[in-house]
Amino acid sequence: MITCKDIILRDFKESDIETRVYWETTETEWQLWDAPWEYEGLTDGERACELKKYIADMHMWAEHALNLSADARRYSFQIETSAEHKYIGWVSSYCIDDAYNYIDGDGMRAVGIAIPDQTAREHGYATQALCAFIMYLLDCGENEIYTQTWSGNMRMIGLAKKLGFEECCRKFGTRTVRGVQCDGLTFRLNKEHFRIVYENIIGRIHD
Repeated sequence: MITCKDIILRDFKESDIETRVYWETTETEWQLWDAPWEYEGLTDGERACELKKYIADMHMWAEHALNLSADARRYSFQIETSAEHKYIGWVSSYCIDDAYNYIDGDGMRAVGIAIPDQTAREHGYATQALCAFIMYLLDCGENEIYTQTWSGNMRMIGLAKKLGFEECCRKFGTRTVRGVQCDGLTFRLNKEHFRIVYENIIGRIHD
């Protein structure tokens, strides 16, 4: 677990599943920004099948987290507020290859964040959470950190630049969002810039 000012990063747990289902089925505004092409055009039947698989996966995540040792490396965390212990979203990571495409295996580490709880936005939680997660990965030995988004997601672009990410690849017109062609963007972390931002924003305590 990582505690930093107003938020806590922790492992996934069984009680998170109900909230995740709510975010998938009811409070879905976040899906307009977080890889929206994955949700567009799905039929009700396809959504139901995807949700069933997702719930099964989440039960496995919770069981896996229970068996992790305290010093085992994590590649994702759940975000909750430190004052109310309210679950608000997650940070995660995945690997990309030299062409900045997703790969299922070892590669360059890319990070992402989602805060579906709209009441939790504009409080600095996303900045703190992504800052803490990036520093955790650097401390674990990751040499380079990337993040990816699309050209219409101005909030994520702004957060990335704030933390010291610099655009390193733009794939023109590779994403279609709500009928509009958008660019796929990849940013590489400027670690010197990031460390300055980190020291200004976060005082971190390991539990």
